[in-house]
Amino acid sequence: MSNAFTTSPKTFSSASSTHSRIHSSSGTDRDGLLLQPRANGLRSGSFSSISGSAVVPGSYTSALRTITAPSIHTNVDPDHSNTSTPQTPEKQLEELTQQLNREIKFKEGAENMLQALDSKKLKEAKVARSKAEMELSAVNAKIAQLKQQMEVIKKPRDSPVAARSADSFTGGSTRPVSNGTIIGEATTTHEADAESPTWSLSEILQSLEEKGRKPEFYVEKANSLALLFKRHPMLKYDLVWSEFGQRIQSMLLNGNREVVAAGYRITRYAITDLESLRTIRKLQTDYLTINSLAKDPKNTVEREQALKFVRAFLEVKGGVKEISRGVVRAIVSCAEQENDRLRGICLETLAELLILDASLVVSAGGVRVLSQVLYEGPYELSETLAMAFLYLLDMPATRKYIRAGHDMEVVFSAFTDSFQKVNIEERLKSSAKVVSSMLKSWPGLLCLSMFEMRALRSLVEALRIPSPGVRDIILELLFDIFHIKSPSWSSSFLAGRRLTTYGRVANLKSEAKDSTSTKSEDKTQSNLVEHFTALLLAVFIEAGLLKALMMLVEDTSDSAIVRKTTLLLGEVLKLASRLLPNTYNIKIQLLPELFCSAARFGIDRFAASSAVYQIDSLNRTLHRSLPTTAAPQRLSLDDERRGQRQVEQVKIKLNMQVDETHFRGLLMDCGVLGSSNYSKWNWDMVTEIIQGPLINWKRLEEAKSTKFLKRLLSFYRPFKHKFSDILNTKPNQRYVRVGCALFNTMLASPEGVKYLSGNKLLFQISECLAQLDPMSGISSPDPILSRARLSDTLSSGYFTLLGTLSSNPKGLQMMQTHRMFNMFYHLSDLTDRDDLIIGFLKPMDYTLEGHPRVIFSKALTTGIRNVRLWATNRLRSLILAANEPSSVNTKHHETAQWAIRLLVTQLYDTDVEVCETAVRILEEACNVTHNLEYVVKCRPALDHLGEIGAPLLLRFLSTSVGYYYLNELDYIEKEMDDWFHGRNDSYVLTVEASLARAFADDEPFRKKEIDREAMSLVPPHFYRELARTEEGCTLLREKGHFWEFAWFIREHGLEDTDIEIVTKVKGCLWAIGNIGSMPLGAPFLDEADIVGTVVEIAEQSQVLTLKGTAFFVLGLISKTMQGLEILLEHGWDGTTTTMGEPLGFCVPLKLGQLLSVQPWKHVSDDSNEKGRAGMLSSSPLDDPMNNKILTSIVNLSNHILENAATKELMRIKSTHTNYFVSSALYHQVMSLLESYRFRFQVRRQIIELFPRTVLEEIVTEGMRDVVGMEKLSRSSTLEEEEERNGIGNGMGMGVAMGGGYASSVAESYSSYRNRSRSRSVRSRGSVSTMSRGSVIEEGFVFS
Repeated sequence: MSNAFTTSPKTFSSASSTHSRIHSSSGTDRDGLLLQPRANGLRSGSFSSISGSAVVPGSYTSALRTITAPSIHTNVDPDHSNTSTPQTPEKQLEELTQQLNREIKFKEGAENMLQALDSKKLKEAKVARSKAEMELSAVNAKIAQLKQQMEVIKKPRDSPVAARSADSFTGGSTRPVSNGTIIGEATTTHEADAESPTWSLSEILQSLEEKGRKPEFYVEKANSLALLFKRHPMLKYDLVWSEFGQRIQSMLLNGNREVVAAGYRITRYAITDLESLRTIRKLQTDYLTINSLAKDPKNTVEREQALKFVRAFLEVKGGVKEISRGVVRAIVSCAEQENDRLRGICLETLAELLILDASLVVSAGGVRVLSQVLYEGPYELSETLAMAFLYLLDMPATRKYIRAGHDMEVVFSAFTDSFQKVNIEERLKSSAKVVSSMLKSWPGLLCLSMFEMRALRSLVEALRIPSPGVRDIILELLFDIFHIKSPSWSSSFLAGRRLTTYGRVANLKSEAKDSTSTKSEDKTQSNLVEHFTALLLAVFIEAGLLKALMMLVEDTSDSAIVRKTTLLLGEVLKLASRLLPNTYNIKIQLLPELFCSAARFGIDRFAASSAVYQIDSLNRTLHRSLPTTAAPQRLSLDDERRGQRQVEQVKIKLNMQVDETHFRGLLMDCGVLGSSNYSKWNWDMVTEIIQGPLINWKRLEEAKSTKFLKRLLSFYRPFKHKFSDILNTKPNQRYVRVGCALFNTMLASPEGVKYLSGNKLLFQISECLAQLDPMSGISSPDPILSRARLSDTLSSGYFTLLGTLSSNPKGLQMMQTHRMFNMFYHLSDLTDRDDLIIGFLKPMDYTLEGHPRVIFSKALTTGIRNVRLWATNRLRSLILAANEPSSVNTKHHETAQWAIRLLVTQLYDTDVEVCETAVRILEEACNVTHNLEYVVKCRPALDHLGEIGAPLLLRFLSTSVGYYYLNELDYIEKEMDDWFHGRNDSYVLTVEASLARAFADDEPFRKKEIDREAMSLVPPHFYRELARTEEGCTLLREKGHFWEFAWFIREHGLEDTDIEIVTKVKGCLWAIGNIGSMPLGAPFLDEADIVGTVVEIAEQSQVLTLKGTAFFVLGLISKTMQGLEILLEHGWDGTTTTMGEPLGFCVPLKLGQLLSVQPWKHVSDDSNEKGRAGMLSSSPLDDPMNNKILTSIVNLSNHILENAATKELMRIKSTHTNYFVSSALYHQVMSLLESYRFRFQVRRQIIELFPRTVLEEIVTEGMRDVVGMEKLSRSSTLEEEEERNGIGNGMGMGVAMGGGYASSVAESYSSYRNRSRSRSVRSRGSVSTMSRGSVIEEGFVFS
């Protein structure tokens, strides 16, 4: 939802290039002049790593080009060029990550195979088991290798410059280039650094002055010059344009296309600021660019560099104002050509220009082309271009350029026109993505709701089209825009299976419990995404969604569509009951049309009855599978777990009452007594014996008299190499679980403790630790607890067994008796065995005071970075375990306090990431009141963390204890003034960025760990935390900030022109909304009488994102009962639970009050009539033939008159050739190309009417103007210096090239060096490998 709020042009400029600048493909930069051939067809965008090279002005990716150009250098081998292009570390990491994910899937498959083979007989599964274990071993080895490679790449290189220097003097290997030139790998770096950049510049410019050289010579020098500008960025500020411009002109006017492209490239690198753009334009680069873009599409090199040159204007602040309408017309003509190789990047450029200067693109006819792309493709760009339109729709000043009800609604025609069409799936999916992005933004939703929801009704009615493809894509679209996550059993339901299997629902319950138990959120925070979804749901219900879904349910022509529709209908009803007020639910929950059809006797009755049954069954399943937080009226989580524990206790009691005969039978049946081969044992029965009869001390004594316990404990002894050599797979984890159960059973009775302490198992585990202890004197060539064995075998299970011992005081005593803690104190100092430290600390029980806590504290503070970071995250689970309702034991709360104390110490860690992690965990822990009070009691100092610790300080304000603590630190007064004078405005950007991430597609964020639910919540706000306490409200009343916010909202609430004022209004709205969301802050709303003004903004504002902000603020106000009452008086209803508690969602009783966007007057294309009337008017002084030529050229823009006009121009040119060598007529024709729309071929035809000498003459005149202005500027500068210094002799004048230019540049070198040192921007970037006869840079090879 990047357009859910007003997006800045700079933000869009980077965000709009979904397939471009940010995600460029490695090896396809094409910033130079050698183009590698690629396959035809539009490339699908792939999210790759950012290129390691420096970003140059106007650069873009080639992912959007339709087809590629042939190589322009016949002596260059493209295959060799491709292989020589190095991959960036980010690209290598991405490829290794993909390989690692594949190998992990293979590993899971092998583990599942082994688990399945366990149920078969040993003889039948022996061969398959051995094969599966071999595959698993190979996969584990591959995974370890990939992880090692990734670690090597992630490690920063210590001194790449030093390494490169060493290679320079060692005579490194050389590699041949296809043209026969040998490129040494140790030549240019030190030479380039040792040589003065000014003399290098002088030498290159002198070389470019030479006439009659081959094109390869000029290209090589241009590449060297571009490299020089990249290595010395400040050098271009000292250019003498009267001389440098001549070199540019000579290259841009060259007859060779590679030389022209090189000219554009060095011109792009020479751009510094807005003044340099104006100087460059005086060289008539507009005409040159228009000529280049109008050339044959085969001239890809020149046209591409010309387009990059234009895009470089966008990188300069205010540079878009220097782009002429004629240039934009040329870009539009390229974008209209479906087979043009540059079409994709032309469309992207037009989209960026539309954001930065909409009037320029509109006057050049670009909106029509962009709107056509939304409908016809290329589909990779449709969603990006839709964002540009949504940005324009926000403000009235830019909204006028979009046709209401046409430019955006054209996307919906893909659904309504798809009946009886074939091969439209790609177009439907693209349109669905565009519609989804529109409906996740305020401008899109409000504008699509115009004209009585015409567009949305057409989408809903498209469900009635009897096309399974259309219906399926629309249903998927509805799942997406409502943010419905299908339950885990949905695939079984959609496949036609019944929902009577309890196991699936039980599994879903456990998943829901796990997901809810791992998160602890502030109940007072509002979910903005769910509030927006509530409005979307209300809008679609108003558009007739439920009727269309019920119609689909009754249609039995496609059972798969019926099941998916039934699932969607059930989810919509569940969502409506949770998000919408009762005034809406009363109308929709009954499904009156469906019940009427089911009650009506007839043929269709059975389909309706079946639909009712399916919906009822589905709702009951969803009802049972709801987590506790979503269904407070059901049994609490504590009650359900208590019931499970009671069932388990009953089973244990029954198993304990086994008599002697039955017990002996169980011992014989389990197979332990009959064989020492553990693979022949019945491990399920072994588990039943351990957790049942052995709890009874009598049965334990009987087991001791047999070989049961001896063989079982012998299996776990490390040096028996049974348990310790088993592969570490998911099915084999049952052996670890059985061992933990055995330890628990033995620790439950004195006889078991005595037997376990005397067994060799603990002695051998202690010896395994001693093998790694450097102070024990014991070593082994293959330790049991080596890194490889811990990852590949069940040797890591010994730590789990020790964790079971640590949960019991007697177990801790046994570990201390065997000196395990002493050895691990020594092992914790090892810096190369973080896996050993983490493996030991992870299963330990920390509820008891003892050595595990001391060792954990030591690793937390003195361990290496990875260990400290892991230990900090481990504390989170200890705190959350104490927050569970079932944790009534005081030991858990004491453990949580111990964890909080350790987290406070982590705030002073030397690593920033560790500090950030500690702050995040403490902030989450503060959602529980007693945790918050204890954190404040620890009195942490957060000044050294700056912005990192700000969220935690805000949480302290929510209690009186924290308020007084922060007041002592003088934090509240300073922070309050800071928020009042500016932080409110920045908070607006924070909310918009969070919502943009929450509404964005999943694909860009799969590689990043982003919590979508956290992004959908209202970010922390100072005034909200302040309003939680009486002391904070008193201070707020004394300062009077709330009334200041209310006054500003009343005065400027309906502002629709000034963006800064609109942003400030948004900030004030968020401030009063956060204050009003608190019970103690709600009275401020009534006192200031501000709710009515907020409702007025939501219903009448012409800024669509401001309407959305007001809507969200009304949701915050509805968090309290007092706010709900005030909203009901203004015609808005809120959502409450069954117990009457407000949820923070509200919608207007009449949706038309909010969806009140009135149609606007459209400003059409070509509205700028600059020069048209005067151009075609005749006067007595004008030449009739001149006017006739201009008239014929204008007629070429009319496809009806085009043929006649073409013949007329050919006739005039053959009879009056002298007219077509006039520079005045050329200027007039270029004005016509700027004012009228011509097809690409026609533009090329018009330009070819004039010989190239005319353009050379015009460019030469432009050079004279540049020289004259530079002389005037220099003379004025010299006069100022004479007046200031009393010196009458000018020292900085540039002279002609020969030797004069070098001396003038040398004189300015000292100022260049001083400026480069002061700005610290001297770049030593990567220098390409060069030899005397060739240059290689950015994929270009020229000799």
